[in-house]
Amino acid sequence: MAAFLLDTNFCIHFLRGREWARTALGRLEPLDVAVSAVTVGELYEGTHHARVPAAEARKVEAFLDPIEIIPLGRGEAIEWGRIEAQLRKQGTPIEAEDGMIAATAHLHGLTLVSGNIRHFERVRGLKTVNWETRPPKAP
Repeated sequence: MAAFLLDTNFCIHFLRGREWARTALGRLEPLDVAVSAVTVGELYEGTHHARVPAAEARKVEAFLDPIEIIPLGRGEAIEWGRIEAQLRKQGTPIEAEDGMIAATAHLHGLTLVSGNIRHFERVRGLKTVNWETRPPKAP
């Protein structure tokens, strides 16, 4: 069962070959991590901007193949609405995609892995980690 939800930011670093991202993910089993369906959409949206979209899509598919994809269902949508309302009341709204990703991590009790911790630290109760500065320990 997954313990970590990878934010799009982390996935992009991994796909671009950042050594710290590859090392961090290499310390875990594929079953330890998951991504939100929102991240899948963001990654594939990015493939359409690449010089060779089909080649970029193959890289994304190979990366995602062993990773659990958590759909955005009713529970995630309800949690996203709660988070969005909380942050708007505080005057600190979050981008829709980030809100949906945060809701998925929070609802499923996963630690969100992101280099954009500041985007997510406003969400009460959400566990976050930046593997660039705090990589997972080797087994």
